[in-house]
Amino acid sequence: MSKHVHDENCNHDHDHDNSIVLVDDSGEEMKFEIIITLEHEGKEYALLKKPEDDSDDMFAFRIEEDEDGELLIPVEEDKEIEMIQKIYNELADEDEE
Repeated sequence: MSKHVHDENCNHDHDHDNSIVLVDDSGEEMKFEIIITLEHEGKEYALLKKPEDDSDDMFAFRIEEDEDGELLIPVEEDKEIEMIQKIYNELADEDEE
């Protein structure tokens, strides 16, 4: 399992904006903040949050690649969501120590 928090302290070259715009099925654009990306059992995940939302609600996506690049696939299975939530909570607890 690995994690990567996109902030000014990561050691590789990329944009640290931490935001992404997704388009829903009806063509509406929605802006999200990337909270964390993590890997577990060969799959990569991203936890996203709406920047204007003051709650702790986050959205889990599986990151997959195709010939056009990376795709964010919403995680819908309860078991997979619980696993991602557990990993995130463990990583958050480690950061607090």
